[in-house]
Amino acid sequence: MKKLLKILLYYALFPFIASLAGLALDFCGLASVGLIAMPLLVCAIYILARNKLDTDLAMKTNGWAAIILLVCFTVMMLIVSGNVDSRLMIRFCWLIVPFAPIILGHMLMRQNLLLFATAILTYAAAFAVLAFYEKIRIRKILIPLAAAVVCVGLSTYLYLNRPSVKYGGHGFDYMNGYSSTDFTDYTVYAGHSRLAELDHEPSFTIDNEAEMPVLDGAEACYPLYAAFAKAVYKDIDKIETAALDADERYHNGRIVTFTNTIYGFDRLVLNGADAEKYGSGVDMFFGARPSADQLNMAKEFNVDLEITPIGREAFVFFVEKDNPVDGLTADQLRAVYHGDVTDWSELGGRKQEILAFQRPQNSGSQTMMEYFMGDTSLKEPQTYEMTDAMAGIIRKVAQYANERGALGYSFRYFLEELNQEKGVKMLSVDGVYPSLENIENGTYPLVVDVCLITRKDDPNPNVQKMIDFILSEDGQAIVRKTGYAGAAK
Repeated sequence: MKKLLKILLYYALFPFIASLAGLALDFCGLASVGLIAMPLLVCAIYILARNKLDTDLAMKTNGWAAIILLVCFTVMMLIVSGNVDSRLMIRFCWLIVPFAPIILGHMLMRQNLLLFATAILTYAAAFAVLAFYEKIRIRKILIPLAAAVVCVGLSTYLYLNRPSVKYGGHGFDYMNGYSSTDFTDYTVYAGHSRLAELDHEPSFTIDNEAEMPVLDGAEACYPLYAAFAKAVYKDIDKIETAALDADERYHNGRIVTFTNTIYGFDRLVLNGADAEKYGSGVDMFFGARPSADQLNMAKEFNVDLEITPIGREAFVFFVEKDNPVDGLTADQLRAVYHGDVTDWSELGGRKQEILAFQRPQNSGSQTMMEYFMGDTSLKEPQTYEMTDAMAGIIRKVAQYANERGALGYSFRYFLEELNQEKGVKMLSVDGVYPSLENIENGTYPLVVDVCLITRKDDPNPNVQKMIDFILSEDGQAIVRKTGYAGAAK
């Protein structure tokens, strides 16, 4: 009984005392400091009290606690594929009850990995200090040490390749996480601008900042409408730089803005009515044709839209470069995405499962995919779990990952000009490759319009003037220089 009490002292009481200090750090906004502070505090307790403790028993208790927790953590990581925030992984907290003071705080802040790492490291550090005083030879702990190294390596690999990273798109912190592409050189204030430019003064300019229509749109269209603004809006680079310097909210721009297809369209329709969620209203939205849901939304809010085709683009399908399949028919693609064809060998490829990725609902490419499928239904998309602070565990559509057998879809400009995906090749459809030439001559079967969408009730007279400019010779020159085909005549 006395020995059991000692084990509880070493396993539970000392970590609990250290966790109280960790809780204080949480309140100060220094939760990550606890990863080092708590192990150091426990080590200090053992060093100061070593003459009054059974250091051999304390060493064994902490050693076994560390290795058992690490093995259990690794097994759990295998089960949840590295998703440390999964509902199942949260049950791991029962094994680290001695750290109760910091458990709730870390979990509310979505710092589960920090929580588990702190617990394991605290026991491991205590073992290391006590082993030093007990003069334990490395040879005696070689097997547990090797197991620990394997567990740490495997857990790290699983975490770095967890579904939310592997299937969540490319996710740049830039532009508040909306962007999956690095637009650093495509902003209107970029030092090394890659925006298309005219070699002469434009036929139309707007000098007054207050009269400049607010722009937003699909991700693939950002370099296009940013180029329009750079050409037409006087000193727009200085205006946006000043706004960003004054308020971090304008990290996505104040006049030349960027959210994405879904939020950008909502901003156009709601026109600032839900500013807390979407920000200010938008005058001009650039992207593919709206989805049926988006059109219904506009109708629900009694908003009449003007849809103006301003360029042409190719909707494309792509695979990894070493896939032997170079092209498919439209019917074959529909069969894959309906679920009738599941193996590449049925399409002239190697014996391999087809991983047919989709895109989030109401995104530009998903809307186009729904148009392409027509009356043929899409099969349920692959999904993965992730934790949202407000919504709890949610499921998200798994986006393209460059895996063996993967098939994805997007727009040609995204793949060729913005290099969103690496190591891929576009497929011919019905025997025609989606080159710019084949888009312009109309032979590629999946040519889509790049659209400019506006409200018919917009009071800004420069909206119509901008439409006229974009359809003019100067505007169409910018469309082509950006990398799109010009609007159909």
